[in-house]
Amino acid sequence: MTLPEEVVPPDPTIEIASLSDANATEMVALTDLAFPGFFRRRTCEMGSYYGVRSDSELIAMGGERLMLEGYSEISGVCTHPAHRRKGLAASLIWRLAQDHRRDGLVSWLHVAAANRRAIELYVRLGFEVARKVTLHRIGRNPAA
Repeated sequence: MTLPEEVVPPDPTIEIASLSDANATEMVALTDLAFPGFFRRRTCEMGSYYGVRSDSELIAMGGERLMLEGYSEISGVCTHPAHRRKGLAASLIWRLAQDHRRDGLVSWLHVAAANRRAIELYVRLGFEVARKVTLHRIGRNPAA
C-alpha cells in the first residue's frame, strides 16, 4: 500500500519519542507481545523508529525498514494490546509519513491480507493498494 502525494499528514496529537538501538530490548519485547516473530534486536538499525510511552513503558512503536530509491517502508507498527484503539498507531504512521514527505520519499507498507483491522486503518489514513503479493517466511533447518 502507498500513501498518495495529495494526502497531507497531520501533526501528531500525542507525545512521540525517537527510539534507537538503546531501546532495542523493549522494542523486541513489545513486538513479541503485539505482533510476534518479525522484529529482531538489530531491526531498528534499518531506519528511524518512534515510540509512545505510558508511565515510562513503551506501549506503541513504528519505524522504517526497507528503503528503495524514492520509497521508504513504514514497518514495525504495533501497539500493546491494553492500549489499542487510542489512535497511537495512526499518530506514529503520520509521524513517519511527515519525515518521508520532508525527504521527498513516498511512504509505503505491506500488510497481511488477514489483518483486516490494520488494512482498515491504513485505508482510513489514505493509503491505497498498489498491488497484492504473496510472501512466504522461510528459515534455516536447524538439523541441517
